[in-house]
Amino acid sequence: MLLRTDSDSLKAPITQVAPLATSRLTAAIAVTVLTGWIAQIDLLKNFAPGMIAMNPFTAGGLLAASVALFLRQPVDAPKMRTVIGQLLAGAIIVIGGLNLLYHHDVAAPRWLMMAPLADGSLVEVNGVRISLSFVLIGASLLSLNWKMARGFRPAEVACAVTAVIAILSLVAYSHYLTGLYTTRTYTPASLLTSVSFFLLATGILLARADRGTLAIVVSETAAGMLARRLIPLAILLPILIGALRQTAERAGLYDPTFGAAHSATTFMVLFFAATWWTTRMLFRIDTNRMLAEGARQKQEEQVRQLNIEKIAAERASKAKDDFLAVLSHELRTPLTPALAAASYLAEHEDLSPQFREEVTAIRASVQLEARLIDDLLDLTRITRGKIELHLEVVDVHGLLRNSLEIARDNILEKQLDLVVDFGAERHHVWADVVRLQQVFWNLINNAVKFTKKNGRITIRTTNEQGRFVFKITDTGVGIEPEQLDRIFRAFEQGERSISRKFGGLGLGLTISKRLLELQGGTITVHSEGLNRGASFKLTLASVESPKTASVSRPITDEGPTKSLQLLVVEDHPQTLRVLAALLRKQGHKVLTAECVQAAIKLLEAERFDGLISDIGLPDGNGCDIMRAA
Repeated sequence: MLLRTDSDSLKAPITQVAPLATSRLTAAIAVTVLTGWIAQIDLLKNFAPGMIAMNPFTAGGLLAASVALFLRQPVDAPKMRTVIGQLLAGAIIVIGGLNLLYHHDVAAPRWLMMAPLADGSLVEVNGVRISLSFVLIGASLLSLNWKMARGFRPAEVACAVTAVIAILSLVAYSHYLTGLYTTRTYTPASLLTSVSFFLLATGILLARADRGTLAIVVSETAAGMLARRLIPLAILLPILIGALRQTAERAGLYDPTFGAAHSATTFMVLFFAATWWTTRMLFRIDTNRMLAEGARQKQEEQVRQLNIEKIAAERASKAKDDFLAVLSHELRTPLTPALAAASYLAEHEDLSPQFREEVTAIRASVQLEARLIDDLLDLTRITRGKIELHLEVVDVHGLLRNSLEIARDNILEKQLDLVVDFGAERHHVWADVVRLQQVFWNLINNAVKFTKKNGRITIRTTNEQGRFVFKITDTGVGIEPEQLDRIFRAFEQGERSISRKFGGLGLGLTISKRLLELQGGTITVHSEGLNRGASFKLTLASVESPKTASVSRPITDEGPTKSLQLLVVEDHPQTLRVLAALLRKQGHKVLTAECVQAAIKLLEAERFDGLISDIGLPDGNGCDIMRAA
């Protein structure tokens, strides 16, 4: 069984420090005893006059066992270190096993029995208990990492039996019972031997306390805490109380009857105190756990509520985007025929100058409204991730010339001083030509719109660190410093007075920034303040110019070379009528349809040079017609 807890603060010291401490303490005892036998210092053989002395052969075996524990303790010990530890463990098993065999023989070797010390203290005999303890300690060291079926670990059982044998010996010493089984040919294990075997068994158990039964004892659970406090008391209290009782009785402080009652009462009081102390500690831990559990549940509820609010906000945002998309489409649809009709009338030859001026004003207003709706549609597409980019190598200088051509009439109307310096040697980028043209036109249009009559607009291109840099500076209304961080936000135009004066929704810069970011570009703004102009800087990664560069041609009105027979499919009657009229004005023969089925019938009956179709139709979509054609 492998038990993992939330905290390893206790487990790590027990599994690392305790085995090393017990092995070193056992080795110190064994070395001291061996030194006593070599130097013939009796006090080092038993640590106290009159006590049973440790056999030198026992001391040698304990020293070997302590070294083996030291070598085997690390879980990831080097192979050589592990092999040496296993060899020592095997040698200990052999020594203990041979001693057990000799004790079954009537003619046991005399080296198992040592002469008493000078002060008359007896020397232990390597009897059955000591020999069996050596076999069990060696086996547990050898099988330290072994695990059998159902998680059974032989090392734990072997150590537990060794610990029980050592505890029985310690109880006998504490109650002065060793004399009952001391004979002429047998002397029981010394106190030092019993303590050493108990230390070794404890160290081996704790060397792998992160697994098996000991994992429960060292865990941070209530069971582990209870075991760590009560198990040592259950072992030590009887031994200590028994030793105190026997010492007091031998000193004549009280008789055996009172001693028995006193020992029982002392044990009950001390054990009750330990149990009560442990109970209070567990109560505090359990209380803290319940408080922590309550706090965790409260936090989970808060997180759940936040998730609900987040989902609601996302749904509201999606509903808003859907609403804007539908609204923009529905607003854009009726504007198409209005714009087409206004353009048609403005160019009509028979229109009087007075009406031509009125119609031109109508066309400008409709164009502005259409542009605002197109901005809303673009922002919705970008927000919903529905915008598609068709990237290619683009000549930016060509796009800038086209944008300036579009804005030429407005520049001339306001008599602006236009300074253009195309200084960039590398002026090709990887971008969507249509969307990049939209960004440049928006920046140039803003500069023209916000610059007063007779003002100046400066356009420069350069190369910086492998990037194409476009910078446009005007002498217009400028931007206050506190508004600079908001200028790229949707529906922001700086001061309200500017919005009222120049109109617009404040979406152009937002759309431009997001379009640039989608193409790996950046845009920044700088202004010294109101009425001090503004400067926008755009950067894009430059690429090598193609061998056969495709130069963007200026926008021109080129009439058709011949009359074509066209099919126009549109479910909006006004748009269909105006679009057909404009095409007929250009000299084309136009047939119309308002649904997919009507269009397909016309395609089957007539031969067309071209097809113009709306995508969304009542009984299908324009793609169906394209496939049929």
